Parts: sequence; structure tokens; C-alpha cells
Amino acid sequence: MIAAGYCAVVFDLDGTLADTALDIREALVRALDSEGLPPVDLAAVRLMIGGGPRLLVRRALDRLGIEEEAGLVERLTRGFYTEYKRQNNSLTRLFDGAESTLRQLHETGVRVGLCSNKPDELCRMLARNFELESYIDEILGSDDALPKKPDPAPLLAVIERLGVPPGDTLYVGDSETDVATARAAGVRVMVVDHGYTLRSAGQLGADGVLASLADLVRPGPYAQSA
Repeated sequence: MIAAGYCAVVFDLDGTLADTALDIREALVRALDSEGLPPVDLAAVRLMIGGGPRLLVRRALDRLGIEEEAGLVERLTRGFYTEYKRQNNSLTRLFDGAESTLRQLHETGVRVGLCSNKPDELCRMLARNFELESYIDEILGSDDALPKKPDPAPLLAVIERLGVPPGDTLYVGDSETDVATARAAGVRVMVVDHGYTLRSAGQLGADGVLASLADLVRPGPYAQSA
């Protein structure tokens, strides 16, 4: 199995382990509506995900052609956060093989981490709702203490907490941001082919493309990127 060559595997969350786009759009639309603003369609929202709530809001305003008035971004960001918590992952699903892959990695002694630009509280809410906490050794969502990806600091912090050298770690993500983060951290990276990105997985510059998350823990084909 692919993961056999590593002491730790660290995962991104949105677009990698979980399809969260429906909940994110619902929360965003409600926040926009509270300010009398029109909705953003799901296809557009999928491509806005990955930078955290504030960047999501700024991308939505740009998409709608609305100027960032004083205080508007802050109000929308707070509104989104509140609405997303209220959603409680009701429209989210794990991608095929996510739960079983995490479980098998844990059972075989591979250290498992989660590193996301999603706020830490929301990462932990999702892990709790889908009963993944017992399989994940370290969860690190975004907070004010560390910069966001693609800065390597959060990924390196997770790896340090796992007690494994970066060279013995694999990072699994779905976007250009994830690949850039791993490269800056000196970590090998693979991407899933179901992520939130305009470019195909094979064009992201990763060390490999996973046809399924389950390919990490079982013999099977995966496409090497160019």
C-alpha cells in the first residue's frame, strides 16, 4: 500500500476527506441574504473553498461584483461562521473510502493528522459528527496563532505534534494550495481527483494522484502526475 512507506499521513479536509460544499454554500447564502445580497451558485462556491471563511466571503463579493465596504467583510464572515455551525454538517458527506482509510491507517500504526484552513472549531465539529476523532491523532485548523496554507507553518506544526520527521510524512490534499504547502514544508504530496479546483488533479504538480482515498491502504493503481 502507498501509505506503507510513511510514518505519518496528514490530510486536508474540505474537498479531500469531506464534500462540504453544500453546507458551505448554504451558510454563505444565508449570510449574504442577511445583508440583502444575492446568492452565489454551488459551482462557483466550490472554487472559492480552501482559504478560510474571510477569503471565501471576499471571493463571493468579487464574484458578485460588490465592493468591500467597511465592515461588510467582517459582518459576512461572522454571519457565515454562525450559519455554518448551525448547519452542523447536515449536508456534508465523507468521500468514498475516507472513514475506512483513516481507520486502517490508525490500526496499522501510521500516525494521522489533519491540517486545514477551515477554523479549528469547525474541523473538530466535523470530525466529531462523523466519528473520526479516534482515528486522527492531531487536528489543526486555522487560528490566529499561525498563518494559513500555503505557508508551511501549520503543516509543519502538525508534523511536529505527530513526532515524525517531514521526510517520513505524506500530505494528501486536493488543490494547488495543498501542493504548494507541502513543497514549502519539504513533504511529499498526493492529491485526490475529486477536489475543489478548476485544474485537473494531474496538473497540480503533486507526486501522485489518488483515484480513491482507499488507494492509500490497498494495492492499486494511481496516476503519477507530470
